[in-house]
Amino acid sequence: TEMEIATQYSVARPTAKAAIERLVHEGLLQRSTNKTARVPLLDADDVRDIYYSRAFLEREIIGALADTRYMPAAALAAHRVFESFIGEPDLTIIVEADINFHRSLASALNSPRLLRLYNQMLGEIHLCMAQIQVNHLLHPALIAKEHGAIIDAIVAGDRSHAIREIDNHLNRACVRLIAHLAN
Repeated sequence: TEMEIATQYSVARPTAKAAIERLVHEGLLQRSTNKTARVPLLDADDVRDIYYSRAFLEREIIGALADTRYMPAAALAAHRVFESFIGEPDLTIIVEADINFHRSLASALNSPRLLRLYNQMLGEIHLCMAQIQVNHLLHPALIAKEHGAIIDAIVAGDRSHAIREIDNHLNRACVRLIAHLAN
């Protein structure tokens, strides 16, 4: 509830209400009139749509980077961090490093609107990534290998190969998360 959030974080109730409403707007919480806000339970259709939208956007990002053979230093740094935490039991570190890798690719195009659009999806992307890691659906070493293949294709300037790599990367995650939800 708003009061619980206000108390827990030592903020005014209107501040807590505004934060909850923003999270509802971003799809990270669901709330009906006079009800407690809750983290949504994503179903297979939600996951399919999140990955469809994400792939639609990330294909263009990856393709544009491959066209210029530009691999942002921030993406390489995020990839190194990801690799260094592969055996880490704290999965939040892995998820954050994964998010930082993908977000840095979107940031590299220097388009404030594109980045704003990507960031709007990031909350739901985060929910999916967290579910994948918490349920051990994809080993971080495989994700690191796929990130490496994306990097290599971008640096080589091979647009079609880079797009295939991002499609495979996202599709594998989507399929495994949907299969898990079916159980």
